[in-house]
Amino acid sequence: MDYLLIDANNLAVRAAFANSELRNRNGIPTGVHYGVFSSLISLKNQFVDYEILLAWDGHSQRRIEEAESAMKKGLVPSGYKANRIKDEQPEPLKHFREQAPHLKKGLEQTGIPQIRLENFEADDVIAAYAKKLRNENKVVIVTTDRDYYQLLHPNVKMWNGMKSQYVELDKWQAEFGITPDQYVHCGALMGDVGDNIFGIPGWGEKTALKAICEHGSFHNLYEELHKKYDGLREDYPDVVDDEFKKLAGIVTKSNKPKYPDIKAGFPFTGVALAVEEKKIKSIPKATLMALMFEERVSVAFSLKKMDDEIDGLPDFKKGPANPEKLLEYFDYYDIQSLKSEVDAFKE
Repeated sequence: MDYLLIDANNLAVRAAFANSELRNRNGIPTGVHYGVFSSLISLKNQFVDYEILLAWDGHSQRRIEEAESAMKKGLVPSGYKANRIKDEQPEPLKHFREQAPHLKKGLEQTGIPQIRLENFEADDVIAAYAKKLRNENKVVIVTTDRDYYQLLHPNVKMWNGMKSQYVELDKWQAEFGITPDQYVHCGALMGDVGDNIFGIPGWGEKTALKAICEHGSFHNLYEELHKKYDGLREDYPDVVDDEFKKLAGIVTKSNKPKYPDIKAGFPFTGVALAVEEKKIKSIPKATLMALMFEERVSVAFSLKKMDDEIDGLPDFKKGPANPEKLLEYFDYYDIQSLKSEVDAFKE
């Protein structure tokens, strides 16, 4: 059996942005409806005889609580996905949130199962199904989210509809030089702006990949860094009070803080001050930042790792399609160009 697992949130948000100007006769935004159904019809025609699942985000209580705990410790400035403030969202994202309940009702008429599990996000749900199915079945994951790299497997690949191309294990490993499991370690080091996950300031994917290629994991990286630099910390103890204010006040030529997000008592602050006072020069800034934000990296690793063990993971089976209701739905949202395609959802 072949399975097509669709990150419905990823698909719908992309559809909302790609078709943001569309409205029906009543002025209701229709871009997310048109975009999702257009993509779904294309996928049905391409992946014939695949069992299909649409997975929607629930709220990950684990991630929310871990991020809140990190905030209380001063490790991160704000919580998990706290950057998605409703009043500050771009219009297409607002349209998606407003239309999502109606979109799901329209999708019910296709018979394609939709799953939303409380306390789990779509990537957790898809990770759990992929792990369950991959040994005896072929699985294709439909998404543009790079976090799903951690699920690549000889029997699991990704389909990027925007580029019309697969992401497959062998080619991906040849390009990145690491295993899928190790990509989570890269994410921990560099963080994730989209999900408001904080890594090491100044570290991007290139720096993180190089570190994981060399050391294998963020744990091994820190083991090596401590072997090399702990002696400096003993020579220049962590600073507090006035000395900390001096360090935190240092800015670059662009008027940005040179040591963003540091707090009094952070490790290696004494070494950082010694570097600024030119007492030592044997430690690169990127390395110093890594040492100062080690505990944050551990938090980011947990936030980035998908929960692929879900108790009571429901079975999914295709339900009956309702072409007449689907045509009414297309009429209401003025999706006339897709009305001739409803047969794609018939068995």
